[in-house]
Amino acid sequence: MKKIGALISLALLTASSCSESDVPVVKPEPFTLKSAEVIKQTDAFNWKIFKAVNELAEPGDNVVVSPISITQAFGMAINGATGDNLDEMLSVMGFTDPEGLNEAYKNIRAALSTADPKVAMEIANSAWYRDDFVINEAFFDALRTYYDARVSGLDFDNVEKAKQSMNDWVKESTRGKIPSIIDQIAPSHILFLINAVYFNGEWSSRFDKSKTTDAPFYLADGSSVNVKMMQQKEDFQFYSGETYSALRLPYGDKSFAMTLILPQGSDDAGGIVNALGTGLWEQLIAPVSESEVNVYLPRFKVECTYNLIPALESVGMERAFYDVYGFRNVADDDIIISDVRHKTFIEVDERGTEAAAATSIGFEVTSMPMVHEFRVDRPFVFVISEKETGTILFAGKIENPL
Repeated sequence: MKKIGALISLALLTASSCSESDVPVVKPEPFTLKSAEVIKQTDAFNWKIFKAVNELAEPGDNVVVSPISITQAFGMAINGATGDNLDEMLSVMGFTDPEGLNEAYKNIRAALSTADPKVAMEIANSAWYRDDFVINEAFFDALRTYYDARVSGLDFDNVEKAKQSMNDWVKESTRGKIPSIIDQIAPSHILFLINAVYFNGEWSSRFDKSKTTDAPFYLADGSSVNVKMMQQKEDFQFYSGETYSALRLPYGDKSFAMTLILPQGSDDAGGIVNALGTGLWEQLIAPVSESEVNVYLPRFKVECTYNLIPALESVGMERAFYDVYGFRNVADDDIIISDVRHKTFIEVDERGTEAAAATSIGFEVTSMPMVHEFRVDRPFVFVISEKETGTILFAGKIENPL
């Protein structure tokens, strides 16, 4: 994956000084039929998670999630799942046939990363485990083979150093946009699966900075704030329905695009979120002819952090968080998912869009022996006895050992 990203970067850096024939070309990897099927199957899960996170947010909060980051992380986790837990995870994510799932995720990652030479699209995965805990090697083999995951053992007892190692990887993989994802390591933590996504694309038709002006943006409560409003007039795909209007703004060579959806009439943005999973998205991805549109779009920059477990439970994923027999492909121990953290970043301006996301899944051993400390540094009592009968041989109190 790093090699592909390096080739794309090299092509972009040298394009202005080399002839077209001298620029390295990365051949796009096509989506397989299985990959297309998996993407279709996970659509419902993606919109359910978006809706669940939105419903759990405070009124007026910005909400940004990265479904590709969440599904890549849970694709890795599914390789460790067994029994009823595996069945539930597959069902919640929409998979009717687990066969070929790993191959599909591998292809999706490669196809997205090579889809547009003018857009940086990078997906990275990693697994970090307690170095004195034995994880099934077959589990790690699957992560390396299908998710190109970096697998590293760390001394989790050295909490700060272990956190820094994982957070440094996330920071590097998101080009500094997500500086950290792991904020604590419990004595019972034995594994973290982490996904990182980075996107950077210029608009196919850029906004002219000289046309950006101060303008009001009206909030849901009726008040307004002043924003930097960008503007351009160009041909775009424009959609209109009874409860919405929408616009597709493409990036680069148009393999990627931002679809903007405005509620109309009595509907609001929350209603649009709910409608995406009930047929609206299918309407919006249907191709339409371009027409001239005068576009006004505010610059914005948003960062979000979520604990995803409540949202996941609300869409039906529950066993992963309590079924101690549910991850026997990770290790022959009582293991549950203890935490799912998700962070996103997005910045939109006249040039284009830079966005990043990270998802971490923490696994704990519920039967992990606790290491207690017993420091005899004050007056104490002792008893010496025989094991079988309990016969007391000596008993004493020590006020001063000296």
